[in-house]
Amino acid sequence: MTKRKNAYSEMADFFNQEENFDVLFFGSSHMWNGVFPMQLWNNYGIVSYNMGNSHETQAITYYNIQLALQETKPKLIVLDMNFLSEKTKIRKDRETHLHNLFDPYPISYTKYIAIKDLFNNKNILENETEYLFNFSLYHSRWNELTREDFIISNEYEKGAESRIEVAIPNEVSNFEEVPIYNEEETINMKYLRKIMEYCKENKVELLISYLPYPATDKAIGISKYVQTICDEYDVNYINFLSMDVVDYNTDCYDKDSHLNPSGARKVTDYLGQYIMENYNIPDQRQNEAYSFWYQDYDEYIDFKIDNLEENKKNLNNYLMLLYDEEDIKYEIKISSKRKIEEGSTLQKLLANIGNNYQIDDTVFDKNKDKTIKITTYDNRTGKEIDTVWF
Repeated sequence: MTKRKNAYSEMADFFNQEENFDVLFFGSSHMWNGVFPMQLWNNYGIVSYNMGNSHETQAITYYNIQLALQETKPKLIVLDMNFLSEKTKIRKDRETHLHNLFDPYPISYTKYIAIKDLFNNKNILENETEYLFNFSLYHSRWNELTREDFIISNEYEKGAESRIEVAIPNEVSNFEEVPIYNEEETINMKYLRKIMEYCKENKVELLISYLPYPATDKAIGISKYVQTICDEYDVNYINFLSMDVVDYNTDCYDKDSHLNPSGARKVTDYLGQYIMENYNIPDQRQNEAYSFWYQDYDEYIDFKIDNLEENKKNLNNYLMLLYDEEDIKYEIKISSKRKIEEGSTLQKLLANIGNNYQIDDTVFDKNKDKTIKITTYDNRTGKEIDTVWF
């Protein structure tokens, strides 16, 4: 009862599912916020789970993969390369984020070895106690308990997390002009090699990615160096930093790191196509053993509708969330009084959804102080979800 619940709720569907997962996604919060397993199911029939965690280095992922493979046997692992430049196994002052990873996993020898290695035997007895027997950490929370400790909220994204905001991104350098990383390999580059060898030994295919974000020159240089390691091990690599899959003007949650759902949708669709074309991953939509995923996806649509409701007072967020007409149809009317200036956030967000709107002054006769009307519909039933005015 006194344990913190967020990590358990995020991983609940992973541990509760008896059937196998065909694809697992690993990495930092870039992966956590950047790939949607439910979209992969709906569009491609891929049964997957997003195992991403905040501030997860490749050293941490090395053990996360081993722990996950004790629970399921994926055909493919997709691994993102953020934090490859880190020179320590755990990012400074980020040790507590390890609880999100380790707490849901049952105690095991692998978990013990992971703690011993990641902490380099520094205060090892204290860390072994805290991470292997976390009652020592949480037992004093009895006077902090809230309603959420008794009624745990459901998670609908199969490990992923939607971060809803539209940020103005940092300026990004020309990819071609940034030189490749040419310094000594970091400890996390060495762990990337260990991951590649581990996957090969366990006959699990591996796909490396560098998910898109407004990256620094250092990150761009490292993303180029990743290609040399992948070539050495004959592993496929998708460097999104060199591609135009997303538009940072509409697809960023914050200025320098994470994607919002519009960006994640684009990355997810690209990965789905790539996986189905390059790996022997089955389409499980007609497999009776996975029929419960249809109910899960139904709940996922309700979750997306709830996100609209929670953002109905924020025009930018609301327009960004209209990225997916397959589940939520919409109709946008804009008054001629509303100026859509070239290069403005409004212009870019409208272009992001294909400029699917009409200029129509008649609908604003009774709402003369408003200039935008958006009506949404549940595509399952055709019924109206809501009408909002801005």
